[in-house]
Amino acid sequence: MAVSRAHALTIMAGAALVFPAAGSAQAPAVLRIGTPGNDGNALAYYAFENGVFRKYGITAQIQTIRTGSGSGIAGAVIGGALDVGEGDIIAVAAAREHGLPLLLIAPSFLHRGPAPVSALIVAKNSTIHTGADLNGATIAVPSLTGPAKLVTVAWLQKNGTDLASVKYVELPQTAMAAAIARGTVAAATTTEPNLAGALDDVRVLGYVYDAIGNPLQVSGWFATEDWIRANTDVARRFVAALRESAAWANNPKNHAASAAILQKYTPFSSDLLPKMHRAQYGEFFDPATMQPLLDAAYDQKSLQKRIVAKDLLSSVAATH
Repeated sequence: MAVSRAHALTIMAGAALVFPAAGSAQAPAVLRIGTPGNDGNALAYYAFENGVFRKYGITAQIQTIRTGSGSGIAGAVIGGALDVGEGDIIAVAAAREHGLPLLLIAPSFLHRGPAPVSALIVAKNSTIHTGADLNGATIAVPSLTGPAKLVTVAWLQKNGTDLASVKYVELPQTAMAAAIARGTVAAATTTEPNLAGALDDVRVLGYVYDAIGNPLQVSGWFATEDWIRANTDVARRFVAALRESAAWANNPKNHAASAAILQKYTPFSSDLLPKMHRAQYGEFFDPATMQPLLDAAYDQKSLQKRIVAKDLLSSVAATH
């Protein structure tokens, strides 16, 4: 499963937006950063806009790569087109399972608390009210291999669905509400801000991540072992910048400011803000909040062997 630099660049073609940071009093390190965007993937935007990268001597070149999400960004990092990337921890585990040298260096989206940012939705007037009502249904997910599919399956299993009868299709989150309205799919798993944007036409059937754990570390920042070894000081500065930005973003007092930044990179109507649940971010890695997702990936055969969470962490990663 070797990924060439040329292939990684092909993955990113036409999908990247680059935002070079201003200079720093330190000798800045240029860092090529890849993120899928959306509310749960906005830490790099916050660190850039609030001057936190500059504070830590990092000139950030942020590339928003929505197509392919975690696996596409992982390919770009492995191929050398990016220095660090953001994606779900299953993508990192799968890469290592295939002998590719990725390690996690900083946490990102953390499913936590009573206001989840992801949900399984159905049409507002749908006759579907339980998991059993989804027997024989087609359900849309953002990725057929990512955590949203894993947690959807776990939720269905816990709520009486005949799993063998369900079909899954991969759809962009922006297309899910329309697909439900047309009857193309019966339900979909989506996240903010798309969730809030659809609530006039859909209702929440269940909060699927709760089926595996709460809190649950879903995604993180990663790099190759060689890059970390050659750039340990820069990696530590990046980790510190992201930790500071996570603490800022997690504070409800900063949600209005963070929403304004998010809108700049992931445009959405300001009318959605009162409806949106805001994403939380891990400030430190806790293997206990990572392991349930890895175990679910193994149980559902997304991973071929059981992965121990702590084995995915680099020596520069901050842990509890």
